[in-house]
Amino acid sequence: MFFFYGISPLPHPGLYMLKHLLQITLRTFRRYKSTFVINLVGLSAGLACALLIFLWVSDERSFDGFHKNDKRLYQIMVNQKQGDKIITSEETNGVMGELLPKKIPDIENAVSIAPPNWFMKFNITYGNNTFGAAGDFVGQDYFNVFSYPLLEGNKNSVLAGRYSIVLSRTLATKIFGTTSNVVGKTIKWNWLTVNKQCTVTGIYEDFPYNSTYRFDFVLPLDLWKDVVPPGKGNGPTTGPFKTFVALKEHTSPEGFEKKLASVVATQFDPSPKDAFFLQKYSAAYLHGRYENGVQSGGRIEYVRLFSIIAAFIILIACINFMNLSTAKAAARMKEVGLKKALGASRRMLIVQFLTESVAMSLLSLVIALLIVTLFLPTFNEITDKHLMLGMIAGHLGSILLLAVITGLISGSYPALYLSRFQPAITLKGKFAPLSGLQELWIRKGLVVFQFTLSVIFILSVAVIYNQINFIQKKDPGYDRENIIYFEMEGGVKNNLEPFLAGLRRVPGVVQASSIIQSIVLPTYTPSAGVTWNGENTDDRIRFYKMFINYDLIETLGIKMAAGRSFSRDFGADSTAIVLNEAAVTAMGLSNPIGMTIKVGGGDRHIVGVTKNFHFNSLHEQIRPFIFLLEAQNTFLVMVRLAKGGEGIKNIQSYYKGVNPGYTLDYKFLEDDYKKQYASEKLVGTLSKYFTGLAMLLSCLGLFGLATFAVERRTDEIWIRKVLGASSLSIIHLLSADFTRIVLLSILIGLPLSYWLTNHWLQSFAYRIPLGASYFLLTAFGVLLTAWLTIGIRIISEAIAFRPSSR
Repeated sequence: MFFFYGISPLPHPGLYMLKHLLQITLRTFRRYKSTFVINLVGLSAGLACALLIFLWVSDERSFDGFHKNDKRLYQIMVNQKQGDKIITSEETNGVMGELLPKKIPDIENAVSIAPPNWFMKFNITYGNNTFGAAGDFVGQDYFNVFSYPLLEGNKNSVLAGRYSIVLSRTLATKIFGTTSNVVGKTIKWNWLTVNKQCTVTGIYEDFPYNSTYRFDFVLPLDLWKDVVPPGKGNGPTTGPFKTFVALKEHTSPEGFEKKLASVVATQFDPSPKDAFFLQKYSAAYLHGRYENGVQSGGRIEYVRLFSIIAAFIILIACINFMNLSTAKAAARMKEVGLKKALGASRRMLIVQFLTESVAMSLLSLVIALLIVTLFLPTFNEITDKHLMLGMIAGHLGSILLLAVITGLISGSYPALYLSRFQPAITLKGKFAPLSGLQELWIRKGLVVFQFTLSVIFILSVAVIYNQINFIQKKDPGYDRENIIYFEMEGGVKNNLEPFLAGLRRVPGVVQASSIIQSIVLPTYTPSAGVTWNGENTDDRIRFYKMFINYDLIETLGIKMAAGRSFSRDFGADSTAIVLNEAAVTAMGLSNPIGMTIKVGGGDRHIVGVTKNFHFNSLHEQIRPFIFLLEAQNTFLVMVRLAKGGEGIKNIQSYYKGVNPGYTLDYKFLEDDYKKQYASEKLVGTLSKYFTGLAMLLSCLGLFGLATFAVERRTDEIWIRKVLGASSLSIIHLLSADFTRIVLLSILIGLPLSYWLTNHWLQSFAYRIPLGASYFLLTAFGVLLTAWLTIGIRIISEAIAFRPSSR
């Protein structure tokens, strides 16, 4: 009605004030375009970096936390004393999942599962079609412990039958073309030499991407003994099974651990050196590393690292805003003086300047979201993630709060600084700067902080890059290049020797053999039961054991230090073993060839010693290792290819001919080696980009300080020019302060960089030396970059300034 008659209603005072502040803000942005653009670029880049890290951190923290029983879901772990060390393992007896709920009433549900990493691929056959799929053997209460939703079937009985099989949505659709009316249908599965026929009893929704374990199907654990015969003994850690428990509400994990120890003591033949404890299931992904029986980190270290980097990047961007805003103080002091003369309070001026900074931050957030949208596919490729911008929607409130806080931090110092001007002084065009000490600690101190971080980032990236390069180029003691491996399928296992003999004749194949698993990062813990001359009866020294076939050592190119490898020319090699040099050293043997030792209770004679090779990552010292000739216990075929040949295509043709109905699914050993250092490579790659961004923002901050200095010392430059000072002397005068600032940053940053990088390198048993060149090159690079940055601003002013302009 009011608008119809052309009469505007009286706006709410608060809304009117907000509208007024926004209008002033827009005018300020238009008036100081260069400052506006630089601040917008800096804050947008900082917020975009923070958002990308936020998405990555949120994804990392989400792993395994989606289960209904998350707060009460634990995995049973065990600390085993080995000599003077404690080794943490997750291997438990396979009966624990059924036994513990009967003995401990605090358990709501429990389940044991077979080790998932044992099964590279099953073959599922329905009709005339065969599909490769990943599966595992799990206890009956699997779907009660883990809340994966069932589309078909009852979670209490879906795994009750010995010959049941539960499929994922994707696998069911692949096999049957639908998930409807498939329960009750019969399919066949094959793994190595084991062939079974099972009935589909359920369909479950595909495991989410943030689940540590992901299977295409699950089988009853009761069927496990048809795959692997039961081992001897009744120890609580007999067998490679994992056991998970969902405790009842209000059950104390510490109290449960005491009851667990009592049950283990009465139901099993426990070792007095074993101590069982609980690990929260959803915490294992981030907190998975143990040292000497104590949780000592894991991926959580990288989560913390990148969170700190994000905070520093935002802080650097805020510092730039502060410096550029105060650099424009001389231009705005008359504005402040006039407003104060007209009655504006300091509080109102502070609100105005904070409104400008918050508005700038919110606008920067919009630009940052566009940047994230543009770069997210590349970021996903770098981090091997599937992050989506929609993930931000659930945290929109937190992100808006981050933008507001960023704006308040950015505008806090300029607001307090600009609002302090006295109208009587500023209206006369006089400038009242802070005292020298205040200026040193505030404005220059902020730039020192920026460049100190840049020094740390640059040197750290250089060290990380060279360490990763050292790792990838270091000879591991075996030929990791041009070697492929694949799992035995179909008739390969039953006809292994004829298959390998034919494979060696394939053009492009240099050598072929078989092994129980990949030589890189064995998935089991070192074994006990190795004694010699009555020594090591306390299992103080434990050994990695690897079942292999003839020619495996030659296929991998492992060199012999003494004796010989396994040979068909020696009929007694069924009891022969080959050690590595680390094993001989640990055993204290001087001439081990021909010596008989006990391995697992049986006599074995040593026929050879290999040179040391890195089967674990370079984070660890090389451990004692034993090769045992047991072809019947090998699961993988290892093939060394000729360089630059057509070996793989020829192998595929050969494989198709001798193993019809199966597709050769091979992997490169080189990829396994690189996976060991995937986290370090990710840190190095992301740190490289973050360092570039931090350096760019720091240079913007230095540029702002240079601008401030030039504007503040305009009169001094004019007087010196009138008195005959050259442009070169003016440049030297103005740049000297900045050089001192950067040098101070370098002096602070280099010791901190040394401490951080040296601490990181200590996690590697084999590492690069931290030479002086890293520090000298970093210092020179930072100083040169700073000179170029301030030179752009100072040189242009010093040369362009003419006394006549005054």
